[in-house]
Amino acid sequence: MKGLRLIFTVLLALTGSFGFAQTSLDPTPSPHQSKFYSPKRAKAVKHKKTKVTRTAQYEFYKRVELAAKDKQRMLKKLSKPQFSNPAYFGHKKKPKKRPAHKMKYCTECHIRH
Repeated sequence: MKGLRLIFTVLLALTGSFGFAQTSLDPTPSPHQSKFYSPKRAKAVKHKKTKVTRTAQYEFYKRVELAAKDKQRMLKKLSKPQFSNPAYFGHKKKPKKRPAHKMKYCTECHIRH
């Protein structure tokens, strides 16, 4: 009984696979399947633009821009009146704020600070 089932299963599997087999063994194509060969269009090649940022011209313009910024900063600083802020007491730099026991006598403004 088991042997009969095995034979029946094998035959059923083989008959199913024959349905999907090739029908023709002729290697030449039939007339209605003729192919036309034409030249294919070549794909466009994408060129990546190089990002060169370290050229001499770039460095020059970078230095010029930095110099212009520095000059603008200096002009802005010089445009302010020197003695307008009372915290400076006529000094170029603002005097340090020290604790009372460490204060020094200033010969420029004659104040301890």
